[in-house]
Amino acid sequence: MTLSLALNNALSGLQANTRQAEVISTNVANALTEGFGRSGLSLSPGAISGVRVDGVVRASAPALTEARRFADASASSASVLSDAFTRLANAVGEPGGPAALATAADDLDAALAAAADTPESPTLLKNAALAAGDFSASINRIAAEAMKVRISADASIAGQVQTINASLSKIQSLNGEIKAKQLSGGDVSALLDQREVLIKEASGMIPIRTIERPFGEVAIYARNGGQLLDGKVFELGFTPSPNAPSGATVGNGGLSGLTINDVPIAIGEGDGNGLFDGGSLAASFEVRDQIATEATAMLDGLAAGLITRVQDLPEDATLAIGDAGIFTDGGAAFDPADEAGIALRISLNALVDPDAGGDASRLRDGINAAGPGAAGDATVLRGLQEALGGNESATALSGLTGFRSAAGFASEVSVSFLTGSDRADRAALFQQGAADAMLEAEIAATGVDTDQELARLLQVEQAFSANARVVEVVDTLFERLLQI
Repeated sequence: MTLSLALNNALSGLQANTRQAEVISTNVANALTEGFGRSGLSLSPGAISGVRVDGVVRASAPALTEARRFADASASSASVLSDAFTRLANAVGEPGGPAALATAADDLDAALAAAADTPESPTLLKNAALAAGDFSASINRIAAEAMKVRISADASIAGQVQTINASLSKIQSLNGEIKAKQLSGGDVSALLDQREVLIKEASGMIPIRTIERPFGEVAIYARNGGQLLDGKVFELGFTPSPNAPSGATVGNGGLSGLTINDVPIAIGEGDGNGLFDGGSLAASFEVRDQIATEATAMLDGLAAGLITRVQDLPEDATLAIGDAGIFTDGGAAFDPADEAGIALRISLNALVDPDAGGDASRLRDGINAAGPGAAGDATVLRGLQEALGGNESATALSGLTGFRSAAGFASEVSVSFLTGSDRADRAALFQQGAADAMLEAEIAATGVDTDQELARLLQVEQAFSANARVVEVVDTLFERLLQI
């Protein structure tokens, strides 16, 4: 080997060592940076001698990354469902708890029984009236929370659609930058990291798979085939509904559905088959259009049943046809054609409500009694007990099952919310665990192990020293040759 070749080998080696040290330093500095992929230097033999730096290569594990994205989407979906059920479960309360729906129903039964046993007691009559008011107020409160859950889901959908569209636009722009930089021979690692962060953000909302295109560009599709980006952005569309009123649906035009390039798309129907199902976006639609809606329908059925059980009470001779009983629909009798939203409107009849200036003795004497009745007559009170405690069917739209008492239906609502919450919580824990495991596997394949990087840096340092020594020796030899 000639001295010139030896010097060329050493100098090219020094250049490669310097570049390797820079890459390793970048890896270590960004070990904890989200979306950062470990980089390495691609080297090849020089045309005549030495080593050539071909560029920086970003570590990748496509199969693991795709699996992690799907796991992220499933975990995000489960989290959305769990949060919704938790809010409903907290609102309905554990049976026996002081603010629980089932407790309010049982308290009313106990208060009516006590008043019927001692109808001459003003205190017991007042307690019964207040217990009835507490029961209806509990239904109001839970229905209001179910409505808030629905409104929150609608707002979340709007925010997610906006985020997805913005991310897709940025990814499209990065695709162009990556292509241009690759064509010019530049390092695209930083751009790839930025793009991965954007893809990861969107992949929790929609399970994403990417398809490589020439010059580093990617096309983005949903797992079930929905197009999001392929040369151009397929823009999602959604119009928020700030109030999301009871009875409003996508079908009747009261709520917005999802569109892509202005074409309506089915999503979040619970079967997982929608083009964009599988992530938090579809889960938010499921919460808005199914979970919260079904919860509201149950509460509406419970409220409607309470009102109808007592509005035509045979034992109360003061009630005429069309008069409201102790429970009312905003002060009026129940209209079967207006069931939607009645859980928000049910109230204690003001005539018997002590807090509204009413007289609790009307529970004993009759709702529309002209004056005091016999203090020891418990006929009406016994009739109320039988009406609320008897087994009847719920309304067809409620989703409640079988023949039950008013308290029985309250328990069914409670059990439905609480078991749904427990099931959703367990699913969320499982899916999050799976997502964490997939992330660890991906990091092991593409992330930065600082111990390994520092070990590589020591090797680079040793190689640098060796190449520098070769340069030093060649320089000495050249000096001696020049002295001859």
